[in-house]
Amino acid sequence: MAAAIDRLSADDLMSLDGDHGTVPMQVGGVLWLEQGRLRPDELRAHLAARLPAAPRLRQVMRRVPPGCGRPVWVDDPGFDLDAHLAVRPAAGDTEVDDLAIALLTTPLPRDRPLWAATMAVAADGSVRAFVLVVHHVLADGLAALAVLAALADGSAPPPGVFPQPLPSRAALRADNIAGRLAGLRRLPVAAWELAMAVRLVVGSGVVATSSLNRPTGPRRRLVAVERDLYAVRTAAHRCGGTVNDVALAVVAGALGDVLRVRGEDVATLVCSVPFAYHAPGSPRGNASAVMPLAVPAGGSVPERVAATAAVTAAAKRRPRALGNAILRPAFRLLVRTGWFRRYIDSQRRVNTIVTNVRGPVTPLLLAGCPVERIVPLTVATGNLTVAFAVFSYAGTLSITAMADPEAVPDLDRLAAALDAGLAALLGAGGDQGFATTVTPASPR
Repeated sequence: MAAAIDRLSADDLMSLDGDHGTVPMQVGGVLWLEQGRLRPDELRAHLAARLPAAPRLRQVMRRVPPGCGRPVWVDDPGFDLDAHLAVRPAAGDTEVDDLAIALLTTPLPRDRPLWAATMAVAADGSVRAFVLVVHHVLADGLAALAVLAALADGSAPPPGVFPQPLPSRAALRADNIAGRLAGLRRLPVAAWELAMAVRLVVGSGVVATSSLNRPTGPRRRLVAVERDLYAVRTAAHRCGGTVNDVALAVVAGALGDVLRVRGEDVATLVCSVPFAYHAPGSPRGNASAVMPLAVPAGGSVPERVAATAAVTAAAKRRPRALGNAILRPAFRLLVRTGWFRRYIDSQRRVNTIVTNVRGPVTPLLLAGCPVERIVPLTVATGNLTVAFAVFSYAGTLSITAMADPEAVPDLDRLAAALDAGLAALLGAGGDQGFATTVTPASPR
């Protein structure tokens, strides 16, 4: 049977073209495990058995001959799990966070599957945490959740032939022709996407000048705060908003507090929010783009949540403006002319990035060991000094801030402001929640 052809999408190529900042375009998570339950060799054996359920983790990108279309994903015949999986000692939480940051900010080799993992081993020899990092082109958002679900305990993956044979040149050419014909049929949808993208970019304006936008270096540091998800959801509904509205309002308020201490007063901050969309008539299913949202940075937390809910509701009523449609050719031109780095170091469209992903409702198991909590990892480059990842898992909502410690020396203050914002929201209605603030030591 002929091998299926799995091409990189236009958005995939954009991610690869755009990976020229001070830190690589990689995402990941820290899975904190119940201590004393799982040994490194047990986890390795579990991952080896689960890999067939996550085929992308054993695939590499390959260029194709001229006339055969975009690059393709193919099975890596030389795949070696141990080339992607490291075992490192970690005496405490700070050491685990240091391992996570190091893995996240180290570029993944392009000649092998684009992921890496570290087992952080406690003093008793058990795996305290499992850190997984993937390139943005391999998985992001919902796709990353699918990878996580595939690696967790569950039904055995179906057997299959590995590696699958490479598609022939004739098959690639035929598939390329079919894709181009489908593209011609899709021209009306493409025109709609482009029009909406232009509307988004032209209408977004520029952000107020602040110290949030300055060139960044290669180092990163993380802080995280947590609260009971159901308490946050109840408080959000009381304010007429959603959990996502709470996250945006708390992030903007915390940044506003930090800026005021710095001697700056910014009334509104623009958050770049990734979202999934389905374009009318598109055969590709869901894809992703970004939406800039102007969120108030002042006022009480309930007031900010209500105001943010109005902003997001208005954005949802408008046609989904697909920024990637116009950004793809523009970014490629910037990359090819050498201007991309200069652009991302000086852009004035957004102040920060806030991603929000709904994780599993019930706790996951890895080789029978409970995953107690998950800390999401994300980075921003260029002149975005701090990025936020919001993640819900098994009744807990976490907000992780990842920042350049040189550009954001007051990251501890930001963590305290995030925590205070959530506490103020829950306290306003008598909700009870728990809080955990993780603040690693400054990087070496």
